[in-house]
Amino acid sequence: MSYSGPRKLYIDSRYRSSGSHSDFTFQLAQSIEMPHGWVALIDNIQIPNVFLTCDGSRNKLYLKLFFPDLTEQDRTITLTPGMFNGITLAIELQSQLNALGVGDFSVVYDTATGQFSIGLVNASVSVFRFLGRATNLPHDALEVIGADLTSGHAIFSRETLTLPGHVDVAGTRVLYLTSSNLGQYNSLGPRGESDILRAIYLDQPFGSYISDRLTNPFEHIEVGGQQLQSLRFRLTDGNGRVVDMKGRSIAFSVLFMLK
Repeated sequence: MSYSGPRKLYIDSRYRSSGSHSDFTFQLAQSIEMPHGWVALIDNIQIPNVFLTCDGSRNKLYLKLFFPDLTEQDRTITLTPGMFNGITLAIELQSQLNALGVGDFSVVYDTATGQFSIGLVNASVSVFRFLGRATNLPHDALEVIGADLTSGHAIFSRETLTLPGHVDVAGTRVLYLTSSNLGQYNSLGPRGESDILRAIYLDQPFGSYISDRLTNPFEHIEVGGQQLQSLRFRLTDGNGRVVDMKGRSIAFSVLFMLK
């Protein structure tokens, strides 16, 4: 079957028909019927790096406090949204822990290992614990501070604990451009997703533009037999959450070719 439609689509979230810059519907000027055997390629993605160390999707630390009288208390601290380095993040975490009013915390960033060490003295609690990741504990910052995601960490009074992971001030390292109605769902993401069109790796510093061009011609998307007009796109992080573009737009091109 011959194809007389466009060979390229230029998508810009500023001209979306509905939604936000990271979760939008883009309405084509005309319906396109793709013949069998044709594929699409996502090329020339332009995304501003607006991703903070801590934002609303990763700024909570859930705590359990154990007191000498055997009582327990659940507390939550919220890290201030912003862009940090290891030293300034240590200062922020120490400030938030001391604001709990249960003892004197010290948080030290080791520049050689990239890890935090947390000490507790003059405490009214016997044990202080970071809780591990759970569905009922959303938007945690465990990865940001280098804590274990599953087991949590206990800090005893008058002791110092070194968290096992490297502090992750980048916050977001990979983005996924996904679509619920473009392609035949022939990808498999790290969390079992089948709607990923392209992975975009954040290799530019905060405040600059990520310009990601196609380098692998085999990274195509099966679109044969589809009728395209109202296309849905989402930009998510590595945990599957739609990212906040802070009002900034994204743009990319879609190329069609015979497989």
